[in-house]
Amino acid sequence: MRFHHMAIFVSDMDAAVRLWRDVMGFKLNADTYIPDGKEPGPGTFIHPKLLEDIFGVKGARSRTVLLTSPEGAMIELQQPEVPKIQKTPPENLRYGHTGIHELGLLVKDIDAWFDKVRAAGYETQTDYVWGCASIGRSFLFYDQDGNLIQLWESPGDPTWGV
Repeated sequence: MRFHHMAIFVSDMDAAVRLWRDVMGFKLNADTYIPDGKEPGPGTFIHPKLLEDIFGVKGARSRTVLLTSPEGAMIELQQPEVPKIQKTPPENLRYGHTGIHELGLLVKDIDAWFDKVRAAGYETQTDYVWGCASIGRSFLFYDQDGNLIQLWESPGDPTWGV
């Protein structure tokens, strides 16, 4: 099994796109609304009934942005309009609650990434890049909604797409 994508629900799509495109270097592949009001066809992302079933609400609608890294990682950003998105309280995003709490990405030159993320104004969990035994170096930071993203550098040349 291989990783396909991560969906991140956001309160401010434009701010989220700036992070993923401008800071993280992902390419914007699609920016659309689902449903898009067109007749269902081969270009339809999600049919209206399916989105209603997934979101559990009549008239569901969401802005959807798909981005990919040069190495092939895909991020799906969602900003629902119906139901109206509500920001998760910060205390529910931390490690004391169930759920997926961090998205980990493999990078090269962790120190440069740390400087870039901090220069872009994102809060990091620590003021430094830390080591984990002899298996790698890492740091964690929060996006504009408090979601935790971990950047990790393995020793040597990471193997992309394995």
